[in-house]
Amino acid sequence: MGQDLVDLAIVLMENHQFQDALPLLLRAVNQNPSDWNIWYMAGQCYRFLNNIDGAITFLSHAVELGADHPSAFLALGIAYQLRNRWAEAIEAFRRAIDIDPDYELAYNSLALTQKKAGDLAKALYNYDAGAKALARRIVKSMVNDPNNPIFKYRDTTGSLWIEYATYAAIYLACNAYGISSVAFPTGEMAIEEGRTERHAGLYWIDIQNKKGGTERLYLPNYFNTFREALRKDVAYSTLIGNRGTVLEILGRYDEARLHFNEALEFEPQMR
Repeated sequence: MGQDLVDLAIVLMENHQFQDALPLLLRAVNQNPSDWNIWYMAGQCYRFLNNIDGAITFLSHAVELGADHPSAFLALGIAYQLRNRWAEAIEAFRRAIDIDPDYELAYNSLALTQKKAGDLAKALYNYDAGAKALARRIVKSMVNDPNNPIFKYRDTTGSLWIEYATYAAIYLACNAYGISSVAFPTGEMAIEEGRTERHAGLYWIDIQNKKGGTERLYLPNYFNTFREALRKDVAYSTLIGNRGTVLEILGRYDEARLHFNEALEFEPQMR
């Protein structure tokens, strides 16, 4: 019976019918008060119905019951943020990041709260940290297999994404056993690889260097695939655009313009 209520509430929430979903979840939580997820969903309904105090009450209990779920801490932090309770919001976001260091949404909300609280330096740092978290999440999902799709070179007006792709490549190599150095394709190599597709869908090849160590050479398809992953994920354009706003407030207008342009270029398009 309780699960039927939850299942129906989920459907209602997916259709943004929070007013109808909430009574079902309140009944379900009475039947199963130890289920953190029911408290979490009820708290989300309260938030979307603009009952922020109710959201804080239910989400606070959700994190007590499900202390290892970063989504619950994120939701609680957002509720605190809506009440201008900056310190509590920041603590909730930090708890979410402690659980999942690659949770880019938590970094974005943390930075937004710091911006609202007037701590622009920390906001600037954490928007960048969020983009790096997204980059890590992308590369950790990349499987180096020749059956991967091959993405061709695409000209981009901005180059911030290349910095994050390079950061992610180094991060990935540093966490791989036996990799002593990394190398990136030259322009000529990229053109030749695009012409011949010699390495098919691979993202990198590991070769022995002259010092006897293993060097990881990243291939053009790594960068092209990383770029397309960013283009499909609204988190990147959001983080970069928000960082641009902080740069603009700080009077760093040239840097801000670079961020705004890249955010616009990488904003997912509905086709």
